[in-house]
Amino acid sequence: MAELMMPQKNGKRKIHSLRIDLTPMVDLGFLLITFFMLTTTMARPNSMEINMPTDEPTDEPTTFISEATVTFIPTKDHTLSYYFGALGDNSKMQYTSMQKAREIIQRKKSQVAALPDNFSKNAHLLHVIIKPSNSCKYEDVVSLLDEMNINDVRYYAIADLNEAETALIK
Repeated sequence: MAELMMPQKNGKRKIHSLRIDLTPMVDLGFLLITFFMLTTTMARPNSMEINMPTDEPTDEPTTFISEATVTFIPTKDHTLSYYFGALGDNSKMQYTSMQKAREIIQRKKSQVAALPDNFSKNAHLLHVIIKPSNSCKYEDVVSLLDEMNINDVRYYAIADLNEAETALIK
């Protein structure tokens, strides 16, 4: 602390301690903290846009290109059932863990890109159908949606399971 020597009338010097008022400094500090808190941008929540279909009934069902389509069915315990194209028989359904989804997508993407030129332009793009089961966790569906974003899959949809798929995953 600073000391100040002050002369007195009788010739002796008396030592006085100097007192500094820090109230304005504290006020300035809080003003700066408030200013920076209000002017900085915090982490914005990331969200994906999902276009949902209308509830109006249609005469014709949605068609898809079976050579360029893979269907993922997340089930319980972070397992993943999947098949390529349309489900025709039991041998086509395959089972793996959720961690293998990226490998499956990349492998199928390379197969779709290698299709002959006589296929349409949309046939050379991967189409993914995600059909969550009743026993899957929300986290698994979000993970699959993240994989669509990471692997730049532009055509994907979330659909309900049909009876044949429900019977196969049980």
